[in-house]
Amino acid sequence: MEYTDMNYTICFCNHLTHFGVLLDLSQTEIDITHDRVLTLISYAGCGASSLFLGITLATYLTLEKLRRDNPSKILLNLCTALLMLNMVFLTNSWLSSYNQPGVCIAVAVLLHYFLLAAFTWMWLESVHFYLALVKVFNVYIPMYVLKCCIAGWGIPAIVITTVLLINKDFYGSRSHSESNPFTNL
Repeated sequence: MEYTDMNYTICFCNHLTHFGVLLDLSQTEIDITHDRVLTLISYAGCGASSLFLGITLATYLTLEKLRRDNPSKILLNLCTALLMLNMVFLTNSWLSSYNQPGVCIAVAVLLHYFLLAAFTWMWLESVHFYLALVKVFNVYIPMYVLKCCIAGWGIPAIVITTVLLINKDFYGSRSHSESNPFTNL
């Protein structure tokens, strides 16, 4: 940690990951070797994740016995959200090659939506496990999976719609350094 006060905390680190690059508000240039390695690692990880998510979905959808209970249905929705997130991430660089602002905004919206959906489904999974473990209260919720689907896919849609209504330019290819709160420190 370099500096902290009531409003800001400035951190500096000496490791290079795509997550660190995404949070690099100063937009430090990455040399071509590191960029290629990070890209290869990201695509390999997302590709492997997509492959196994696809296998999981195919297995659950093929075998009816596996998808009868509520935890399986929640898992299927979580896998779908994660698979769609990976697919959008993997096609991102190809879609950005068209250099169309509308495509860039659409990809950013989809990435944000499926990331929020994955987090929401993870939360719903944990709520379900909590309700399953606390059998003392004998919890029964009518139309449970439908309500989970409305929450799991609806909450992220509300967030995305709100952001788009406030300002659609929050998504897109604008440089982060233009809005860097730390440039005046």
